[in-house]
Amino acid sequence: MPKTARTPMKIALCSIAFRERLLEYALDLAADVGFQGVEIWGREPHISQEFDANRVAAVRRMGAERGLEVPVFGSYLRLGATNANQGGDVSLKDVLQTAAALGSPIIRVWASDVGSAEADEATWRSTVREVREAAASVAKMEMVLAAEMHSNTLADTGKSARRLLEEVDSEGFALNFQPSSRPEEESAMERLEAVLPAVVHVHAQNYAPLGERRGGRVERVALADGLVDYASLVRRLRKADYQGYLAVEFSPSGVKDKAAAIARDFEYLSSL
Repeated sequence: MPKTARTPMKIALCSIAFRERLLEYALDLAADVGFQGVEIWGREPHISQEFDANRVAAVRRMGAERGLEVPVFGSYLRLGATNANQGGDVSLKDVLQTAAALGSPIIRVWASDVGSAEADEATWRSTVREVREAAASVAKMEMVLAAEMHSNTLADTGKSARRLLEEVDSEGFALNFQPSSRPEEESAMERLEAVLPAVVHVHAQNYAPLGERRGGRVERVALADGLVDYASLVRRLRKADYQGYLAVEFSPSGVKDKAAAIARDFEYLSSL
């Protein structure tokens, strides 16, 4: 289990929820609504993917002026990418410098660019090697890499994310939990139980089916209204003494007033 600072469970806003706006808008809204922290989206116009000391210092100052922590840097560092274009130009050095300057103990990363069901053993080996090497550097800085449990990565299911954790076996590596958008394949609780001791950050999302005529797809809905039972998840996290953040990542699909929808999600999580 990574050695990270233990704090009471809090609620954060992911600034990506307002990626079409400047960062100041997301920070102002987060402070006005009552969020305790903000996860900074690791792309323009919120922050540069290359380390810029002056800009990062300004971001940290803006958060502090609004009473907001920056518990997580939402980087796009992809470890074990099979496609060179997927790896992008994001470097571990830039990511570490940015997170350290933001005061963020957790760095969101991505475990390869292939789903676990399609990945061959060579992909697993290269990803584990790259994650382990990066995690060793991060651990020396008393920080932790948190692989997002996302589709098209090796952490796309509870089972595969647990395998990744076991093979990397580093104090500098943990998980950013989020429910699957395919709950018929793996319930949110099943997914959480598989990896719970290694969860250091939670992305809160919820979904509702669009119906058979829409090909069985789902759409993003308010946290209180979808297939994921957040009351049960929060109870389970509390029982496990989870003391990290619950982060509202996006507004529901198609809403006209995103700010109001985000505020409702905050109030719902607060009520739990």
